[in-house]
Amino acid sequence: MRRIYHRFPQRCDLDFDVERPFIDVVEKVAGMNNTHVTQRVGDDLIRLDMHVSVADSKTRMVPVDSVPDLLDTITDAADFMLILNETKLTGERRIPRFETVYYLRVSEKGMLTECIVSREGTRGTTDAYDVKRLITGAFN
Repeated sequence: MRRIYHRFPQRCDLDFDVERPFIDVVEKVAGMNNTHVTQRVGDDLIRLDMHVSVADSKTRMVPVDSVPDLLDTITDAADFMLILNETKLTGERRIPRFETVYYLRVSEKGMLTECIVSREGTRGTTDAYDVKRLITGAFN
């Protein structure tokens, strides 16, 4: 079953191909749910918490945890919503910074997988290249 979201943005921030089969990319994207990475932004240490949702019935996004048979039922296209929560880590406390929402369309193209990233809003220090780095880095 195709999992396409009817409100997927028409504007594209980044379009790239991953040289992996479609189901591998879907598995890695779904596996990023409720995980985090840390990175340096200037002198600050930033933690990025990731939450992943997938399109359901073309009208809504549901957490990937609530679709247990996702990898068995998905066919050739899927729309995901990635929410990246930025938190500044200091020695004494954690300071919440931004929440950035990205829409990701993953489509099968033979042995390649096409990924289209669109950012919602302008807040936050991450961009579409960070999403690409997270996806392609999951295969290394």
